[in-house]
Amino acid sequence: MLNSLTIKNFTAFADAEFSFSPGLNVLIGANGTGKTHILKLGYLFSRAWPDLTRSKLRLDKKRTDPYMEERLAGLFRVSELASLVRQGHKNGASLAADIGGSIPTLIITVPGEQIPLPSPNEPMAWEIHLTHIKNHPAQVESIRIPESAATNAFVPKAIFVPSKEIVSLFKGLIGLFENYRQFPLDETYKDLAVALATLEPAAPSPLLPGVAQRIAALLGGELRLEDNNLIFLQDNGRKLESQLLAEGYRKLAMLIYLVRNRVIEAGSTVFWDEPEANLNPAALRLLVEALRQMVCQGVQVILATHSLFLLREFEVLGRTKDLPKIPERYFALNTTKKGVEVSAGDDIVSIDPLVLLDEDQAQSDRFMETLA
Repeated sequence: MLNSLTIKNFTAFADAEFSFSPGLNVLIGANGTGKTHILKLGYLFSRAWPDLTRSKLRLDKKRTDPYMEERLAGLFRVSELASLVRQGHKNGASLAADIGGSIPTLIITVPGEQIPLPSPNEPMAWEIHLTHIKNHPAQVESIRIPESAATNAFVPKAIFVPSKEIVSLFKGLIGLFENYRQFPLDETYKDLAVALATLEPAAPSPLLPGVAQRIAALLGGELRLEDNNLIFLQDNGRKLESQLLAEGYRKLAMLIYLVRNRVIEAGSTVFWDEPEANLNPAALRLLVEALRQMVCQGVQVILATHSLFLLREFEVLGRTKDLPKIPERYFALNTTKKGVEVSAGDDIVSIDPLVLLDEDQAQSDRFMETLA
């Protein structure tokens, strides 16, 4: 789980801090305010511990530095890390994050005994400095890493869903990344393709039982992995190439696929860039309901959006008496001469400025003028 993120002199940010909720987190701002950059940085640190400890080797700065350099270049798709440092700042950039891990615990109970508390938490603090010396390539220097964390500490899966859909591009995508260094997509697409290649587990996922059925009914089927390709299996048993499915529906089908295959499960963090893209209002309502239910079942959701409809739908569900309350956090990003400034609050009305509402009101005024 991503608890906090601090950014100094990185891309559009001079000095920004984000404290995330364990539930729903929404980033709002005009183009160029760095919403996607925040998602990618959160994803970078959320994946660091699982990636670096997969080989069972001891975590140290000697291994962390090249990993961070490679991942920053891959996630942001830059040839020089120096381009990530905010212009005019020769001392480089600083990035820090607090990730919540846990220590696996074996729980044995007898019938009728109260279930004990969850596994103990294992906080993981990361801090890196991106140095930038004139006439030299930028380098990453690890300032803090969780090297004292328990060797069996566990950080649940993090998944990044980019703004462009990937289902229609899935076949052969992993190989293209491995064979072509200049492939024109960042590594979030490769990571998602690897996640989509996961085989379906024997035990069904407990997440989204009701919403998943309604989404499948809307789509008329579901995605399946066959012969290293994603196909759409229709309710009538016929197979449809995923490219023939509407783009917005491919995104909905992908979400259910990731849940069904337990890529997304309780404890996971989902980073989603513009989930509203190419979805009609009816489908978007189902997506919002699905994301909210995932939060209720222990999934952390961090998304960036331009959609006022999506924001209002979250607010409508939050005000519905029959639905449980969820932890929420909203962030409004605004470009100033000093860099991007961040306003944060636990609901939409407490953040300022909210460009979406301003533009919506301005459009309403213009529309009324045409009727006069």
